[in-house]
Amino acid sequence: MNELFQKLITPGNEILILALLIILGLVFSKIAVFLRLPQITGYIVAGIVIGNPVLHLISPRNFESLQNINLVALGLMSITIGAHLNFYKLKNTGKRVIGVLLGETILSFTLVYFALRMLTEKDQLLSFLIASIAIATAPAATVAIVKESRAKGLVVNTLMPVVAINNVICIVVFGIVADVISLNGSGTASLLGLLSLFGKEIGIAVIIGVTGGYLLKFFSEKNIESGGQVLTLVFLTVLAATGLSQLLHINSMLPCMVIGIVITNTSIYKGVILSIFEEIEYLIMIIFFALAGAHIDISNLGAAGFVGFIYFFARGIGKFAGGTLGAYLARAPKTVIKNIGFTLLPQAGVAIGLVILAGGIKSLEGEIDFITTLVLAVVALNEIIGPPLARTGLIKSGDAGQDRPKLIEFLLEDYIKPSLKAQTKDEAIREVIDFFIKSHGGNRELEKTILKSVLEREKEGSTGIGHGVAIPHGVVEEGPVIMGVLGLSKEGIDFNSIDGEPVHLIILIITPAHHKADMHLSVLSEISKILSDNSTLKRVFASDTAAEICEIISEKENKNFNYFLD
Repeated sequence: MNELFQKLITPGNEILILALLIILGLVFSKIAVFLRLPQITGYIVAGIVIGNPVLHLISPRNFESLQNINLVALGLMSITIGAHLNFYKLKNTGKRVIGVLLGETILSFTLVYFALRMLTEKDQLLSFLIASIAIATAPAATVAIVKESRAKGLVVNTLMPVVAINNVICIVVFGIVADVISLNGSGTASLLGLLSLFGKEIGIAVIIGVTGGYLLKFFSEKNIESGGQVLTLVFLTVLAATGLSQLLHINSMLPCMVIGIVITNTSIYKGVILSIFEEIEYLIMIIFFALAGAHIDISNLGAAGFVGFIYFFARGIGKFAGGTLGAYLARAPKTVIKNIGFTLLPQAGVAIGLVILAGGIKSLEGEIDFITTLVLAVVALNEIIGPPLARTGLIKSGDAGQDRPKLIEFLLEDYIKPSLKAQTKDEAIREVIDFFIKSHGGNRELEKTILKSVLEREKEGSTGIGHGVAIPHGVVEEGPVIMGVLGLSKEGIDFNSIDGEPVHLIILIITPAHHKADMHLSVLSEISKILSDNSTLKRVFASDTAAEICEIISEKENKNFNYFLD
């Protein structure tokens, strides 16, 4: 049997190892589901079983051969993360995103640093370096948990931008500390190193990502009816961005994140483009996380000893308490304050990558074994314990299970503008249409089409239906689904309503011409369920933020309003 294992790990048998990884990943994921754990936990455990110190079926040479598969999977997941950095969403979520980001980043860094300084004899810069690695979250694991939980809502809207920006901050902070260590603390040299870091890691990543993003948008929109061609274009873009990143020795996650940012901010078909690889993502997740698990040597847990557990708890407390405190100070919705901390605990790929980079710093030759053992031990614990806790946070918040087709897809925080500035009906219509274009990624030609359609409908009679509400609507030739936005005016707008009262809530509905008329009527019928409750309307009118309005609408949804279509 040992001879068979030795043959298996020789170079050239990577395809057989990959097959074994997938089989065990499937088996352990079923066990995880039976135990009410996330499937990702099963994938990771499958990798641990195949790797060290259990079966020893993967050698360093095998890892090197399989690394390209991992990079492609990470590229696809990085696009998903970047897609959550929608600039118009950040207008609504930005304050709490910054609050959570600063809280969890600063507190985890600080607690890990002081824990190491008090419990070890390691010097200040070494403690800073390890603390900078502790900042990292797990973008791939976060995407996997959100997708597996089918989560959508206020917590997800906060979590995904935090994770995206967090890892950029982590890479930059690590680079600064690493420069200082390698250059013996020279202030001038360190500044030059920092400028080099920004120029190479960030600048080049933006150039690759923006170029790739716009090319993907252009060609995908021309072939949007062909799912196979769009899928091919997405993979081609990821392969090109990842390959260029390797060639230029930069982190391959950053360009792919920028590609996601470009698509989500510029394309009206972003939903189609960004979800096109969902048919194969199950396989991608199994391979990626099983390989990640195979990297984890659980014998490191014992080697790291007491210091490892203190580091683990210091980081965990920093992430949980820092994220919670940041959300509270940013006056985030209660559901975010109560649950965001659980979702910040996973840690994996970025941390492992930074440990590898640390191994290249010559002045750390005597310390690299300590750093590697300590960090990988904590990563192992966070990969095993973090995903179940993250899923718990999504379930408790009510976000889990919400990413399913609904009759009305636009009653979300992303499409709510809580402070309309318009003073007249014409200004209000133009303002909500402008917001629609920006939040849905449309162009100015589409804006003109919508404006013409809405104004023609208003000539037939005002859509101000009374009780402070107006529902202007228009028709466009093409579009994926019935779309829309909500706008709130505190002052009220003269909309020539049927009751003569000023309008405070404007709900713009845009229907593609090919859509069935009964679907449009169903949408109007469901919206009327909000409007029929005066207490709900008063709460909406009194709201100050998009999150507050979204919470009020969500309460109505829980009472079988805006039903799921699947």
